[in-house]
Amino acid sequence: MYNFKNSSIKGNYALLRILICLLVLFSSITYAEDSSGTSITIQSVILGIILIVTGIVFCFFGRKIWGLTLFLLGFYIGSIFGWIILTNFEPDDGYGGSASPTIMLILSLVFGLIGGLLFVCCASVAIWLLGALAGYALAIFILSLSSDGIIHSKTGRIIFIVAFAIAGLFLTFFFEEHVIIIGTSFIGSYAIFIGIDMFANTGFTNSVRTFMDGNHDIAYEANTKVYLMLVGMIVVFIIGALCQYKWHRGNRFLPENKKGKSRSKENP
Repeated sequence: MYNFKNSSIKGNYALLRILICLLVLFSSITYAEDSSGTSITIQSVILGIILIVTGIVFCFFGRKIWGLTLFLLGFYIGSIFGWIILTNFEPDDGYGGSASPTIMLILSLVFGLIGGLLFVCCASVAIWLLGALAGYALAIFILSLSSDGIIHSKTGRIIFIVAFAIAGLFLTFFFEEHVIIIGTSFIGSYAIFIGIDMFANTGFTNSVRTFMDGNHDIAYEANTKVYLMLVGMIVVFIIGALCQYKWHRGNRFLPENKKGKSRSKENP
């Protein structure tokens, strides 16, 4: 059982509470926008802001702010899981007609909030899924290097993605320190650029929708703009990883338990 009296831990949970409030507020704004009958393009703005802000935290401070990192890890996994279920089982007329995109966004955020809270409560177990999420993100990145994916078979894509996720899970067991830094930097950079694409509309985001949505026919074209986004993502990932190795590697990722030990070892 962990000791939560440390001031830095309290700071982590203060940031976590602020993020939860913002996510709930964004969900409320989205619902109000849709129910008023006005344009619902506010969805992409809200999602873009959430992804950019959380991506920056994950990319540059994932190793340092352990409480918030665990929450964001659960939030990302929960949101992705919720979105995949909702989009793949969406009926022909949607969920509530024209309100379907807003309902899917809100429910995905709810899945994310639940996942985030669960991961914070089960920190010792949840950290292993960081490698799995990083493997998943890397698989999507590799698939997106070619229009409609380097693997065109849906079954082949699923096997490819699952294999990378499992590989990331096992790598966490052997190289936890490095997976924490490299994984948070890569996932955070990916989130940042998906968020940017909510405003830029380069088609970069369509890669995720194409490879994970089996219910809708979505085309993905790896054009010049998309390749620039991919290159930018790698650059930000490298910068984030270097920053974390330089400034945050000595920090404990999880709080000390009663015996003064930490799950993540301190390296000199």
